Amino acid sequence: MIANTSFAIFDFLSFEATREQAHGLYQLEEFLAIDTKEDVFVLRGAAGTGKTSLVKAVVDYLEKQEIGCYLTAPTGRAAKVLGYKTHSLAHTVHHTIYKIIPTEDERIIMDRRINTQDAYSIFIVDEASMISDLQNREGSFITPNSVLTDLLAFVKQGNARNKIVFIGDRYQLAPVNESESVALNLTYFFKKYKLSGRQAELNEVKRQTGQSPVLSLAHDIRRKSDEGRALGKLAVNRLYNFTAGVTRYMNLYDATRPDNVVMIGASNKNVHTFNTMVRDRMGLTGILAVGDQVVVNENWIGGEQLIVKGETGLVREIGSAIEKRAALEFVTAKIEFRDPDHQPLIITTKVLLDTLRTPTAEVAGELLRNLKADRMAKNHDYRNNPHPANDPYMGAMRLRYGHGLTGYKAQGGEWSHVLLHPWFHENDYRYAYTAVTRARESVTSWEQGGNWWQK
Repeated sequence: MIANTSFAIFDFLSFEATREQAHGLYQLEEFLAIDTKEDVFVLRGAAGTGKTSLVKAVVDYLEKQEIGCYLTAPTGRAAKVLGYKTHSLAHTVHHTIYKIIPTEDERIIMDRRINTQDAYSIFIVDEASMISDLQNREGSFITPNSVLTDLLAFVKQGNARNKIVFIGDRYQLAPVNESESVALNLTYFFKKYKLSGRQAELNEVKRQTGQSPVLSLAHDIRRKSDEGRALGKLAVNRLYNFTAGVTRYMNLYDATRPDNVVMIGASNKNVHTFNTMVRDRMGLTGILAVGDQVVVNENWIGGEQLIVKGETGLVREIGSAIEKRAALEFVTAKIEFRDPDHQPLIITTKVLLDTLRTPTAEVAGELLRNLKADRMAKNHDYRNNPHPANDPYMGAMRLRYGHGLTGYKAQGGEWSHVLLHPWFHENDYRYAYTAVTRARESVTSWEQGGNWWQK
C-alpha cells in the first residue's frame, strides 16, 4: 500500500488545534504510516481536552487513506458513545476479538477469534483505562488470558504491521483489582510485551472552557489528586435531602432518552435504594413492570444474539403470569435495547425476577443448582446439551433496575445530568472524577447524614 500524501491528518480537524493537540496529531500521523515500525500509541487526556475530536480526525484520515480502521471500547455503553461521536461503527473489545462458548455452569468462555484480515489495519480502543491485564476466571466472562493479552495477539495475528491506538483518561477508575490503568502506560507495553510505540498527553481543557461547571469540577479533582490534597468540598449543585434528589431525577427522566440522567453511587445498597424510590414515584408495582428501565446484570445469549452485561433496556411488554421453577420466579417480557446503529432491538425472553429483589442482584448458588436439576429432569434438549441457551429458564435474562448505577457500571457512559450519591470513600479521587465526568451538563448531590465532603 502506498499512502496518499496529498492531504494531512490536520485536514480532517474541524477546529484550530492547540499546541498539545497539534503535537499529538503530528505524532499520530507519523505513527500511522505503514513504514513506521511501531506497535502502540497511547493518547492520554483528561475530560474536555479534545481526545474524541482527534479520534474523529484519525478515523476520517484513515478512511481517505483506504486503511482499515476498527473502533472498539471495553463496554457496550462506551462503544455506543464512541460510535456516535465519530459517526462510525464501534463494537466492544469482546465482540471484536472473542467468540462465545457457553458452559454448563451458565458462564461464558471468551475464546479468541482467528484474525483472518491480512490487510494493514489500525485498531482504536477508547476508554482504555478500563482494559484489564488480569486473567478473568470469576463472574460471567471467563478469559484464558487477560483481555489486553488477547487483544494484542488478535491485532498482530492479522498482519504483523498492524497497530493499536489506546485512548483514555488516567484519572478514571482503574480496572477492578488493579492499581493502575496499564493500557495507558507505554513503558508497560515495552517491559511486558516488548512492543514499541509513542505516547502523547493532553492536559489543556478546551471543551466549553470557562463555561462548564462539570469540567471545572473535574479539573479541581485532578489538581487535588496531583498535589495530594484532601478532596474536600465539591462544587456541585446541592439539594437538601435524598427525597429532593429523587424529585430532581424524576424531573429530568425521559424514557425516550436514557442518556439524559443517571444517579451514580458507590455501593450497590445505595443504588438499589434509589432505584426503589424512583420506581415508587413512577407508580410501578410488582417486581417488574412495563416502563421499567433495566440494566443487564449477566451476559445473555439467545440464538446468535448477545446482550452484554451493562446494557440498558426498557420493558415494553410483560406476561401476566409469574412462573415458579425450583423456588425461583420468572416472567416473560419484551425488552427494548439499542443495537450498535442505535436502532431498536426487541428481545423477548424469560426474566429471572429474583435478581431484582436484592442490592447485589445475586441468587444463592443452591437455588441455581436446584433449578439446574429441575431443568435437567424436564427438558430433554437441555439434558443432552446442558448450555443455558438451550433452556428458557436456565438462560433467563438477569437484570437490575437502571436508574442508578455504581461508578464502575457507569464508566464509559455519558449522561446530560448526573446525580451523585454523597456517600463514598474520603479522598477517592478516581471514583469522584469518574462519576462527575459522566456528566455533560450538570452534577447534583444532596445532604445526607452530614456527609463530610459537603461541609
